[in-house]
Amino acid sequence: MTHLKNVWEWLINHWVMPTPAELIAEELIQAQRTKLRHQSAMEYHTAIVAYNVARIKRLEALTAKQEVVE
Repeated sequence: MTHLKNVWEWLINHWVMPTPAELIAEELIQAQRTKLRHQSAMEYHTAIVAYNVARIKRLEALTAKQEVVE
């Protein structure tokens, strides 16, 4: 129980309630991080789609050449 009392006293003496401006700044930082993660995921998805489109075109071209040879 003494430990909890010591922890409580430390919190009372050292922890400071953030100001509204600090809370807003923290929320802004979190929103920007989320936006960057989303943007990065979209860029990754776009790259995969572009790769697959190129792969499909290459395979279609190879298929067309095979049909000409046969």
